[in-house]
Amino acid sequence: MSSGGRGRSISVKDKWKKTKWLLSDRVLRNYVPETKPFTSLSLKRMIGRYKMVYFKPTTGSGGNGIARIVRASSRKFQVRKDRNTYAATSASLFGRLKAIARGRRYLLQKGIYLKACRGRPFDLRMTMQKTAKGRWVPTVMFVKLGKPGKVVTNYHQGGKLALVDGTLRRAGYTQARTNGYKRLMKMLGMRTARCFDRRSKRFYELGLDIALDRSGRLWILEVNTRPNFTALKSLADKSLYRTIVRYGRQYGRTR
Repeated sequence: MSSGGRGRSISVKDKWKKTKWLLSDRVLRNYVPETKPFTSLSLKRMIGRYKMVYFKPTTGSGGNGIARIVRASSRKFQVRKDRNTYAATSASLFGRLKAIARGRRYLLQKGIYLKACRGRPFDLRMTMQKTAKGRWVPTVMFVKLGKPGKVVTNYHQGGKLALVDGTLRRAGYTQARTNGYKRLMKMLGMRTARCFDRRSKRFYELGLDIALDRSGRLWILEVNTRPNFTALKSLADKSLYRTIVRYGRQYGRTR
């Protein structure tokens, strides 16, 4: 763990460490897609179990370094990273992924088939922040609409931010269903915040990346301890950005 100074929220970059924290919670573990450290054995298990698997660096942000593995047939796979697609066999897949990893530690995560809105797959962000009195509050939630063809939905990878209500309405959900999802996201946010609080009281902000799959189920893809604020400026509705900055000022973060 590293600290940016007094009053600043500490940051944990290790995605595997944060995943293990979530898995230790009896409620949250039901919302975490199966995730394993990358080894030849875990690769064999994951590609045997799932048609799509994500290959993610243990540290890193902005969707950088992530690849997607899709089974094309019983022994053939497609690996997509950035704009490149590689063909691999069961025998060559491990070597192909090791070449992508270049010695860095990676995770394998069950691939979630994201719900789409007008052809753009999306996931959701739930931001948790602490008040000056140290109480966790669910402050803002929004949608990250992926750029068609991209492996991830991140803003810095060509994604676009949008509001939750309008996006879910356009994706075919009623307002009642949308409200149910928002309540569930807040519950997951509060539960995650308390889970992280048990590890350190020096977390003041968290950003949960939450997937909504095509069957309507929510999944926690990962938790960011240094969530991006500036992308919210891209929304026409500036109230979300103002809210997140107002809370951020209480623990020394202004942008």
